[in-house]
Amino acid sequence: MTDFPKWSDVRADIVAASGGEEAVAEARRRNQAYIDGYRLAERRKSLGMSQTEVADLMG
Repeated sequence: MTDFPKWSDVRADIVAASGGEEAVAEARRRNQAYIDGYRLAERRKSLGMSQTEVADLMG
């Protein structure tokens, strides 16, 4: 068995060191936006579309 601490025991200190709950939530939103953008770009490329074509379709 290992002696690693449980996440629930260390999370509060890590969140505080990161700037608080709102900072963590904002980082999570930025990360998700990056992932969504990457997926959109990959899908666009797989369909052989340009960014302009996708923008036109999206209005």
